[in-house]
Amino acid sequence: MTPRQLLKKVFPPMLATLAGAPPADEREWIYELKYDGFRVVAAVIGGEVAMLSRNELDLGARFPKVRATLERMKVREAVLDGEIVVLDESGTPRFQLLQQSAGRERLVVFDLLWLDGADLRSRPWAERRKMLEKLRFPAGVELSRVLDMSGADALHDASASGWEGIIAKRKTARYEGRRSKEWLKVKAQNQQELAIVGWQPSSASERDIGSLHLAVNENGVLRYAGKVGTGFNAKMRRWLYEELKKNEVDKSPVRDAPRIRTARWVEPRLVAQVSFTEWTSDHRLRHPSFLGLREDKTVEEVVREKPGTSRQVVKSSSRQAGRKSTVKASAAKKSGRKTSAAVSRVVLTSPERVLYPRDGITKADIAAYYEAVAEPMLATLSDRPLALEHWNQGIDKPSWFQQNIGREGPEWLTLIETPTRTSKRNVQHLVVDSVDALRWLAQMSVLTVHMWSSRGANLEHADWVLFDLDPAKGKGIEQAIEAAGVMRRLLDNLELPSVPKTSGKRGIHVFVPLEAGHTHEEVADFAASIASAVASKVPGITVERSLSKRRGRLYLDHMQNGYGKTVVAPYSPRAIDGAPVSAPLQWSEITKKLDPSKYTIRTMPARLAKVGDLFARVFEERVKLPALK
Repeated sequence: MTPRQLLKKVFPPMLATLAGAPPADEREWIYELKYDGFRVVAAVIGGEVAMLSRNELDLGARFPKVRATLERMKVREAVLDGEIVVLDESGTPRFQLLQQSAGRERLVVFDLLWLDGADLRSRPWAERRKMLEKLRFPAGVELSRVLDMSGADALHDASASGWEGIIAKRKTARYEGRRSKEWLKVKAQNQQELAIVGWQPSSASERDIGSLHLAVNENGVLRYAGKVGTGFNAKMRRWLYEELKKNEVDKSPVRDAPRIRTARWVEPRLVAQVSFTEWTSDHRLRHPSFLGLREDKTVEEVVREKPGTSRQVVKSSSRQAGRKSTVKASAAKKSGRKTSAAVSRVVLTSPERVLYPRDGITKADIAAYYEAVAEPMLATLSDRPLALEHWNQGIDKPSWFQQNIGREGPEWLTLIETPTRTSKRNVQHLVVDSVDALRWLAQMSVLTVHMWSSRGANLEHADWVLFDLDPAKGKGIEQAIEAAGVMRRLLDNLELPSVPKTSGKRGIHVFVPLEAGHTHEEVADFAASIASAVASKVPGITVERSLSKRRGRLYLDHMQNGYGKTVVAPYSPRAIDGAPVSAPLQWSEITKKLDPSKYTIRTMPARLAKVGDLFARVFEERVKLPALK
């Protein structure tokens, strides 16, 4: 019997059912990390190997290094089920890295279906796992990690460590050649396979794609799911253009596609893997990012994944903010290995360089701070164009402002191309979407991060209305505190939620969270109307931009609403003595006792552990702007 014939005996592979949360009956289940890669079932017979994807594509030619590794395995006859992955520097699998693996792929094995003539599929999972653990694997093959903790803890730690999620497996589960509720997948990050049905040309090059149009199968027909414009490198943009134009068609292959004059439509043939925050009410992806192509999936397999409704599934318990991840430690404990710190792609040069002379704060301190507040910063900044202020020689020397990154940064940084409205050129903005990207900010002595109000998936629509309360020259934050009270009462009367934060200096920023669909022009008009109404009724507030004409009044700045306008990001440091940061607040904290200088790079991590990410409300309490009469 050949390896290929042996695989035919055990196909198809067992598939997990998507669940909204870990199962309730903890004692009956174990948890594994969900590996983000290519599913593979491999047969090994006396040094000969066959490797098939779940839809029976030959993966031996696609991943010759894995095949060669399995050929060295000392076993008479075995069938292994697992995932081919490429790990990043922190040991986390990243599907997009498989697109440019360059020989770094490895096989993670999580099940044993056949051993030396015995079909093991009818045996319980726990028994198969024990047999699997007794096998000896060559370097480049490893066992999946079993997490010795509750499902809620496992899901939390998978999320905190950047993993896709967890797989819950019933200990008594037999191996079934179908999708089963004996295996449950619980995602910490939303990902979806989507059919590519078209593209938007790049404004920078006639031979690149700018974004992809996507769709999913619903009731036997393709339904439009939105477009994705981030997550591509230059090579992938060019390759997709060359590949997609081969299948270009005159009309959209989906019934409900938007009418976009410049859209180029294709016969659906390729499948993309995309991460996103949520599905919108009109069945579109919110904040999508391209991860890579699914060569092992067909367009017909692309359906919208929805959690199952089994009664054994319950919501996971809430976790205390600031809790440290234990995924790596727990896995190491089970294997008897020592844990080691993740290796960053960013090596700080001159880490001892002092950036805040009177506080003794160094570049290394800034890097440590960015890492400590990475979770809430990344939640806000991911897919959002940024502008950066550098202080290479410290805060006592002049700074320089940077919007266009161009080719200055390392290749792994994520950039987003934003068309300008004042010229024909485009700007390459940095997108901070990883801890390493935050460390790169520290390496470049970036002490202030300014963010757009829109994300790359939809640059034309704003996520919020912003009011910047800027005290007059010679006045302190007490003037902004009074104005903030006025703003809150007005917004409450309009039944609009609002989220305040300090500017990091004397001012206060007030955000009104918006649901999707508000253009920058609509937001700017609304902000101008509100600001003018407040200034006309409150003598101590003005919308006059000229410093000489403010005459000691607080400036209610509404001009930072608009395409390409920026505001200091929450948790961003400010380049003044004490290293204060822009701190999200509760309204109850905005009293005469408010002291913005107490929120610093040294105190903010502890505050986050205590109160959590207060800025998250901006993405949770979204509303539609009312019509102003």
